[in-house]
Amino acid sequence: MKRFLYLEKKDLGTILNQYRPLLKINDPFVPISSDTSLIFKTGGQRSERPFFINKVAPCRHVCPIGIDIPTAFYLASQGDIDGALRTYLQDNPLPGICGRVCYHPCEMECNRVNFDESINIRSLERFLSDQGHVDITRDVPIHSKKEKIAVIGSGPAGLSAAYHLARLGYRVTIFEAKSELGGMLRYGIPSYRLPRSILDREIERIHSLGIQTQLETTVGKDLSWKELESFDAVFMSLGLQSGKTLFETDGLENDILIGLDFLANPKRWSLEDDTQKTLIIGGGNVAIDVARTLLRLHQGKGTNITVLCPESRDQMPALPEEVKEALEEGINILNGWAPHKLHREDGRLFSLDFCRAEVKIDEESGTMEIIRVGKEIQKHMVDKIIVAIGQRMKSDNLPPGIEIKQGGIVTDRFGRTSLPKFFSGGDAIRGKAFVANAIAGGKMGAFAISCFFEGRDIEIEFQRYQIGDSQIYSFPHFIGGLEKDTIHLKTVVSFDQINTLFFSKNARNNPDKLEPETRKKTFEEVTRSLKQAGMEEEISRCFHCGTCIDCEICLDFCPDISIIKDTKLGIYSFDSDYCKGCGVCSVACPRNVIEMVGETI
Repeated sequence: MKRFLYLEKKDLGTILNQYRPLLKINDPFVPISSDTSLIFKTGGQRSERPFFINKVAPCRHVCPIGIDIPTAFYLASQGDIDGALRTYLQDNPLPGICGRVCYHPCEMECNRVNFDESINIRSLERFLSDQGHVDITRDVPIHSKKEKIAVIGSGPAGLSAAYHLARLGYRVTIFEAKSELGGMLRYGIPSYRLPRSILDREIERIHSLGIQTQLETTVGKDLSWKELESFDAVFMSLGLQSGKTLFETDGLENDILIGLDFLANPKRWSLEDDTQKTLIIGGGNVAIDVARTLLRLHQGKGTNITVLCPESRDQMPALPEEVKEALEEGINILNGWAPHKLHREDGRLFSLDFCRAEVKIDEESGTMEIIRVGKEIQKHMVDKIIVAIGQRMKSDNLPPGIEIKQGGIVTDRFGRTSLPKFFSGGDAIRGKAFVANAIAGGKMGAFAISCFFEGRDIEIEFQRYQIGDSQIYSFPHFIGGLEKDTIHLKTVVSFDQINTLFFSKNARNNPDKLEPETRKKTFEEVTRSLKQAGMEEEISRCFHCGTCIDCEICLDFCPDISIIKDTKLGIYSFDSDYCKGCGVCSVACPRNVIEMVGETI
């Protein structure tokens, strides 16, 4: 932006003389400057000066993966869908999956919640993955380093670790016990929530980084841990492969099933007969997925499908939207009841008694206690029971010396185990059992392994790239350095720091869903992509908290016209000769990118 009409110095005197009025002896005194107002350097009045620095939005701060969501929204607003997808892929190798099944804590902490409604961030992630095209191999030094890493398991944690390690140039081999990659993404999430074509597409992108795979190989059984000694590090993403049991099933193996076993291959169990009374025990996502999958096997006939759990409706660990959709489809959920006694007749399952119960959760430890309430007993006639009360890890094939506690592998906060070159992440270390948290565990594992190889102090390195006070770090800054961007990763922008005068209130756009009567008869994906117009509106609703998007409002409001924009570097500074330090730019900035700092002498 030009300050004034600039003139060549040699012409200045000529022009001033040309336009200077001729004064007569009797004329009143008229003061006339022979120079421009640039001679009045008002910067000397300043006690504070503006400082331009990007900060962290709360959505990024609470995202388990640490995705730079505001930057992705900004690029999408400029029509750069590929650039926005590339931003997501810097930290998250599975945006198409998270855009469908993530529990989206980012939306819960979105600053827009305090203004009207949160932005539909999950729908953007899905949109970018489905519409964007990025060659992730373009800037990756594939196999540029000599170290080799074995990744055990190909669930979200294993895929994430392999992806980030490959991007760092390491040589990665994934060992998977089953015939296809994906872990619980493939064998635990029904296709009406996560279509297999989306999963295959995401895995193929990861595979393109030169990652090797060995399928149908159980380490500790088909391949000994000793045989992995040729690898420089091992990342164990074993997951929780087995469902917990509740009853002695002697003679009832075909009548009492485990939820995870059912989901891995629903048609294997011959449960298509909709006249059979089936009781699903549990209140988590697995229980709801089992019930909705069984409903679809019954062609939408759910009269004989019942979910029983001790939690109240609000306490159910299943995602609220999944519970809501199950109820819309006619699934019967009995809250506040727990199994009491199993009855057999002629060697077959006959009925189940259940009693009134409530759940108390210890706020500090998160442990759950089921307490019987009163003496009321009800009898439920059943043909099949499917138990979905949680998962556990198979610990019989672990390497000698690995410490186990409360059913999980013991690690420090970086995923380092009790053995020097062994690392772990995901459900196996008993963190939050969500896809996004497992992806974060794999990302952290890559960070720890890299520090291990390069002899870096992991505490110092993490502090350098940590986002806010969270347990996540910025991978693009770790791989490229903090110098590549003007951002302060430790400062999170709150709602009261947003200048909402520059924003209008707009309702949130939500995607369409198949109607309950239609969807309960098919495994077709329930939730649709947000329509183009709705997606554009959602993109425009983003505050871009803490992220400069070149709105130039600071230039418009500066009374001294002393904001300087470097168009080549895309950064802003101030003219120290003329900035008075009034702070108008800081107050006007809609996104809290400008702050006033004390002037140094």
